Amino acid sequence: MVLSQVASRLGGPIQGVNCILGGFILCLSFASDFSYPNINTYLTSYMRKNGYNPTLTYADFVLLSTSKVVITGISMPFIGNWAKKIGTRPSIALGSAIYSVGFMLTYFTVKHWFSLAIISLSCHGIGFSFIYATAIGAAQNWFPPSRKGLVGSIVVSGYGFGSLFWVPLQTMFVNPDNVQAVIDHECEYIGTEQEDAKCDFYFTDENLLEKVPLMFFILGVVYSIMGVTALCLISDPEPTATPKSRTKSYKKEKEESLEYLIENSPGKVAFSLTPLQVIRTPAFYQIWLGFFSISLTNGLMSNYSKTFGLTFINDDHFFAKVAVFLNILNGICRILWGYYYDRFGFKHCFRIIGVTVTLVTATLPALPALGANSLAAKFCYSLWMSVLYATFPGIYSIVAAAVNDAFGPANYQANFGLLFSQSLAYCAVIMVLTKVPFIHAMLGYTGMFLVAGMFGLVGLGAVSLLPTFLSSEVFREQMHEKK
Repeated sequence: MVLSQVASRLGGPIQGVNCILGGFILCLSFASDFSYPNINTYLTSYMRKNGYNPTLTYADFVLLSTSKVVITGISMPFIGNWAKKIGTRPSIALGSAIYSVGFMLTYFTVKHWFSLAIISLSCHGIGFSFIYATAIGAAQNWFPPSRKGLVGSIVVSGYGFGSLFWVPLQTMFVNPDNVQAVIDHECEYIGTEQEDAKCDFYFTDENLLEKVPLMFFILGVVYSIMGVTALCLISDPEPTATPKSRTKSYKKEKEESLEYLIENSPGKVAFSLTPLQVIRTPAFYQIWLGFFSISLTNGLMSNYSKTFGLTFINDDHFFAKVAVFLNILNGICRILWGYYYDRFGFKHCFRIIGVTVTLVTATLPALPALGANSLAAKFCYSLWMSVLYATFPGIYSIVAAAVNDAFGPANYQANFGLLFSQSLAYCAVIMVLTKVPFIHAMLGYTGMFLVAGMFGLVGLGAVSLLPTFLSSEVFREQMHEKK
C-alpha cells in the first residue's frame, strides 16, 4: 500500500520504487568514505603500534583516500561503459563483491604495512565505479524526465545517510568507553606554544587498538549483505512492457513525459552525446570545474575534519555524536537539492552551494581561537560542520541530474564517469597541500581551508556562465554540423 502511494506520487510503477530503495541501500553501504575521518584515527593509531609503521601519521591517510578516489576517477569512464554492456544487475553484483571483499581483506592487511591496507581499502574505488551511476540511472529509467532530479537524489541520499550508522557503530565497537587520544610525544613542537596546533593526538590503549582489525571484517560482512539485498530490488524496465503492467498514474506521467519531450524537441527523442562529443563542449568543463571546487572541500572534510577538531577538542564521543547529526543532514540535503534542481536548475542550485561552502570553509581556521575543549569551540565546530554538510553533498544530487539533462540519457554512465575525472585533480591538490613537506608545514590546516575557499570562487565563476536549465538539445545541430 505504501509502495503504491509512493509510486503514484513519483509517477512510476512499484518496480521503480523498489529500484530506488535498492539504490538507496547500495549507496548506504558504499558510504564508508564519509566515515574516513573516524577510520583515520583508528587505523592510523593501530598501524603505528603494529610493528611495521611507527612513523605513520594522520596526514599519511590521504594516500589511502586519494588512492580510492584516483582509482574511481581513472576507471569510472571505462567501467561505466562496460557496465552498460554487461547490464545493471551484473554490474551491481560485481561492484558490491569487490567492495565487500576489500574490507574483509583489511582484517589481514591492517596488521602489516600501510601500503597493503591502501590496496585492500582502495577496492572501494573500483566497486564504486560499477555501482554508482548504474544505480542512479536504473532508478531514473523508471520515471519521467520531470522526476530525474528527485529520483536520483533519493538514491544518492543513501551515501549521505551512511555514516549516520557507520561512524557511531565503529566508535561503539572500537571505543565504547570513550578512551581519550594522547598527544604524539615524538612531535617536534612538544613543549612549545605551537604544541596544541601542530601536534596530533593518537589512541594508544591496547584494548581499544586490538579491536580495529575485526572492525574491518565485520563491516565487510555487513556491506556484502546489503549488496545482496540491493541486488534483489534493482531491475531495469522492460522495453516491451505492456500498459497493464503499469499503474494508471504512471501511464498519465508517461504521457506527460512524452509531451515534455515533444515540446522541448519537436518530433524527436532526447538527444544524447557520446563521451567524445561531451569533452568537446564548454558545458562539460564548466560543470567539471564546479564539481571539482566543491569536491575539494568534501575531500578535506572526509580526511581531516576530525583530526582538525582534535587539535582543540579532545573528546571522541563528541565527534561521534556530531557525526550522527552531520550525516542526517548529509542524507536529507541530497534529497532536498534534487528537488530544488527540478525547480530551479543547476546554475541557481550551485550558486547557493558554492557561496556557502566557500565562506564556511575559509572561516574554519578561526575556530581554535575559541579555546581548547570550550563550550563555544564545540558549539561552533558543530555549527560550521552542520552548514557544510547541509550544502556540499548537494553537489552530487545536482550533478547526477545535470549529466542526464546536459548530455542526454543514452551514455549516462560513461558521461558521468568523465565528470568524476575531477577527483584526480582535487586529489592532486590535497596531495600537494599535505604531502609536500614545506607546503604542509607552511600552510597547516589554516592554509588548506583557505586554498579550498579560493577554488570555490573559481567554481562559482565557471558555473555562472552556464544557462539556468541545461538541455542536450542545444548540441543537436552543433554535433550534426561537426560530423
